[in-house]
Amino acid sequence: MTKEQILGKLIASLHKKISENNFDDHSIDEATRELTEHFKPYDVERFPQLIETNNFTKTCPDTPKNLAEALLWKLGKWKSYEKFCKNYGADNPEPTKQDVVFYAFAMHLKDKNNPIYDQHAMRSLWAIGKLTSDESQKCKSLLFNGKDEWKDNASGNHTIECYRIFVKHINHLISRVGEHSEGKLDRLSKLDRLLMPLGQAIKMTTKTYSQFKNICGRDIT
Repeated sequence: MTKEQILGKLIASLHKKISENNFDDHSIDEATRELTEHFKPYDVERFPQLIETNNFTKTCPDTPKNLAEALLWKLGKWKSYEKFCKNYGADNPEPTKQDVVFYAFAMHLKDKNNPIYDQHAMRSLWAIGKLTSDESQKCKSLLFNGKDEWKDNASGNHTIECYRIFVKHINHLISRVGEHSEGKLDRLSKLDRLLMPLGQAIKMTTKTYSQFKNICGRDIT
């Protein structure tokens, strides 16, 4: 089978399990193994495990105080770092269209029950999930440009709405684990390690909206 066929079969299988409420940890593990076999896997060296992130410093200093902050300064990311620290330290922060991905990450660091979010995770959820027609149209606006080709980065008028759509559907996918919080956190971590490389594989394998629909094997509008 070609990579397109392999990816299409994997997407169809995950969508079927979600639609029939048969999506479980085994489904995630199996899909992750198959994805790793044929596509670029989750990069554990680039993204090592995050530990005790709820205890991070909540404020941004006036000037770099350690090597990590000095590197951000050198990369010209100091203002972004300041905003990130404000989101992390605020009691009730609100995302903006420009920083929703960083906002989501700050919320995850404060509480691991909040999912990590980016264009790849949203693309994967759109492909395998049960989104409504309205939700799908907002995802299309977020991820595709006027030529119906993938954008370099998620953007547009629906950035915040799509994040909330993502959170709603992810919460549904982890809700069947039960009330044990560690079980939910474990599934959320596994989902993150599946959705990111799956979204990357989809973007690498397809270019246009038509190709994306074909690889999903169903009407996603």
